[in-house]
Amino acid sequence: MASNYQDEDIQAAWGDVFSRDKYRIMISCIADNYPQKKSVRVDYADINAVSVDFAMFLLDEPDRCIEIARKTVMSLVPNINRPGDMINVRIYNLPRDAKVDIRNLRADHLRRLVAVEGLARKVTTVRPRMTHALFRCARCGAEIWVEQPGMMLREPMMCTNPDGGCNKQSTRFIIDEKESVYIDTQKIEIQESPEGLRGGAQPERITGYVEDDIAGEVTAGNRVTLNGILRSAEKSERDKSTVFDIYLDVISVEFEQHEYDEIVITDEDEKKIREMSRDPDLYDNIVRSISPSIYGLDSVKKAIALQLFGGCHKEMDDGTVMRGDMHILLIGDPGVAKSQLLRYMSSLAPRGIYASGKSASAAGLTAAAVRDDFGDGRWTLEAGALVLADKGLACIDELDKMTDQDRSSLHEAMESQRISVAKAGITATLQCRCSMLAAANPKYGRFEEDTPIADQIDLPPALMSRFDLIFVLTDKPDKKKDTAITEHILNAHQRGQVRMMHEGESVPGINAKKVLEETDAIRPVYEQEMLRKYVAYSKRITPIMTEEAKNIIESSFLRIRGMGSGGNSVPITARQLEAFVRLSEASAKMRLSRVVSDVDANRAVDLVEEYLRRIAGNDEGGFDIDKIASGISSKDRSKIDVVRSIFREFGADGLNMDEAIQHGLSKGLQETDVSRAVKQLHDAGEIFKSPNGTYKLA
Repeated sequence: MASNYQDEDIQAAWGDVFSRDKYRIMISCIADNYPQKKSVRVDYADINAVSVDFAMFLLDEPDRCIEIARKTVMSLVPNINRPGDMINVRIYNLPRDAKVDIRNLRADHLRRLVAVEGLARKVTTVRPRMTHALFRCARCGAEIWVEQPGMMLREPMMCTNPDGGCNKQSTRFIIDEKESVYIDTQKIEIQESPEGLRGGAQPERITGYVEDDIAGEVTAGNRVTLNGILRSAEKSERDKSTVFDIYLDVISVEFEQHEYDEIVITDEDEKKIREMSRDPDLYDNIVRSISPSIYGLDSVKKAIALQLFGGCHKEMDDGTVMRGDMHILLIGDPGVAKSQLLRYMSSLAPRGIYASGKSASAAGLTAAAVRDDFGDGRWTLEAGALVLADKGLACIDELDKMTDQDRSSLHEAMESQRISVAKAGITATLQCRCSMLAAANPKYGRFEEDTPIADQIDLPPALMSRFDLIFVLTDKPDKKKDTAITEHILNAHQRGQVRMMHEGESVPGINAKKVLEETDAIRPVYEQEMLRKYVAYSKRITPIMTEEAKNIIESSFLRIRGMGSGGNSVPITARQLEAFVRLSEASAKMRLSRVVSDVDANRAVDLVEEYLRRIAGNDEGGFDIDKIASGISSKDRSKIDVVRSIFREFGADGLNMDEAIQHGLSKGLQETDVSRAVKQLHDAGEIFKSPNGTYKLA
């Protein structure tokens, strides 16, 4: 095909493209505003409309075509003639067959125009690169311009002045740094998108070089498509190697404005989605489509279904941002399928990242400072799991196994949805607008009903209070429930075995069709792909609260809040009020409704009250959120005050545990109350234990 197009043919084809009105306006705008504007952005579809053959030829021979395109544009702009001055031609919206996954880049793609999509993992600072150097001959002062195509500075071989008499002799040249021409350059490292990976595949990476007016637009964590020419570079080793590295010479960058852009919704899909939204059993069907191979956990699945849709992100008049993302914590005995649920959701959510707390460090979750191999070895930031899950779902397993230092990085990420990094001389703020689904195990292996929740979980109360919903999953022997779970698991295995049979194969004694029919309940009601499209479509809607919904939420919140009046306990805080709102918005979005109705508000109230009853319920039938928020309930706090007063009154010379218990019993406390209060005071540093085993006030 290359023989079909001579330089004149290429120039004529570009002339046809640039004769369109939108490009004529663009070029005249550049002529008036150069060098503030110096790029013509050309849609590949316009080139294809002029000539399909030329559009194909452009993908095969981009260097030649783009060089002629630049000259064509320069000829239309008269006032730009200084060496090194140029107008860029940036081609975007490449066709589907030019889009290549990073792992599929091969030798065939070298020197061709390709589009590579991924997440910006590492982005360097923008540096100036000299493109045309002005040298002066030290002997005769002649000016010599030398083009600088690579990274190494090239000097003139000899003086070009015919009158100077030094053009054949080796001489010294002085570079004029002020008059030389520079452009901005930036190095970007992108990695494959997480949702494209399955199994244990590692995300592949590629480096791209972005130059001139598009340098500095990409930041770490952005999801981008880089359109550019794939080039090879010799490895910088002492011995010459025949194996080359590859990099992308970037021509244009396309940003994904929305996290669901990669999900294409056709008119047919939209029709199906509208039909689904009118189904009266929609909520139950979506819940049944979430990890159907796991038996039960209905209330957890209901909450996770709402988390998938999420509340609405709002920006107030004064610039305050209210988060719409929900955070859910699952605490439970081993073997209740917490990890399985997390892994399922990380594959179902449009941008799901799974991390295990035991192996995740603070740098792995937030951002790591790494040495930059671009020039001077400066430190740069590399985005971690939460940043990569921006506008998606971060699933963090074994949250209780993380170190305190690593866990502290989650506080800011969950509440203000950004991460402030101060490492290796870098201070930066990264966005992590993601929902978090976390799982943790009880401190002592199994959950004890009578012991307060804060004592059983190795999580700081400040972190726990940031979760909108907390679910306790216990594994207690119950004949009826155990029978149902056993049957469900065995059916799931049997269905899996039958599904692995080859088509048309039969096994004696096995009725495959009957097995599939009997275990049909394990099949999700909606296919994963359809559910993702439905969620993507729902994100276009921002529902508004009706007065009825507002009144339901208000009365429920104030009723629970009123349980604490007269005492010193706080039954519920403003954080739970925001959880009410987010859950009701998610419920409305699930129905594709423009308004948050009383149905949505009641659904939110039921979920929050159920969680509070389990986690923060007290003996009187009310709620005490202090159990979560501070780790000590109001009743415990009053018991601590009593024990503290005992030590003030009788503990001048110290009290052993038996003496403290005796004094406590005389003041109406239980033995367990005293020992727990002594432990809490000791942990807080208010009392200390002397070598002889007695306790004294510090």
